[in-house]
Amino acid sequence: MDTMIKKFVDQEMMTEEQGQYIETAIMRKESIVVSGHRSAGIRPLMASLMAVAKNSFSNVQVKGFEDLEKDVEFFLIPGLDNLDFEKLIEEAISKPNTAFISLKEPEHPVSLMKILKTNFKSETGIGKKIHTIECDKVNSIPKVTKITEMVLDESGKINRKDM
Repeated sequence: MDTMIKKFVDQEMMTEEQGQYIETAIMRKESIVVSGHRSAGIRPLMASLMAVAKNSFSNVQVKGFEDLEKDVEFFLIPGLDNLDFEKLIEEAISKPNTAFISLKEPEHPVSLMKILKTNFKSETGIGKKIHTIECDKVNSIPKVTKITEMVLDESGKINRKDM
């Protein structure tokens, strides 16, 4: 297991099975969204997952829409206050042969279901997997509480599966 993920297993923020699942998703170039409140450790987790992708794939840290035009395998999208964040994620999903890592926090509301439906209408994003890693505090300790895989199929249906 990558050391950047293993540290969260060692800290008991996630199980070894969850850590392996997340690493496998990144190595398959599947998108990751870390979701929750900042106090649940989502920013350090997102940064570590970005580091895993950086070590294996071409990437760009997205600071604006123009960065989505770069020829890379991973878009690394931190929470950006000065842009239409939901539109940025929508465009990142629409890019063929790419994945992204980002976050979803209360101050950056993103409806992944709405984005996938919009992409279906423009015939993009079909077949791409997005894994949402939900984090929360359990007994005042940050934990990965749920991982959900979503994929948009050819008929426009969003198939969801919890780990």
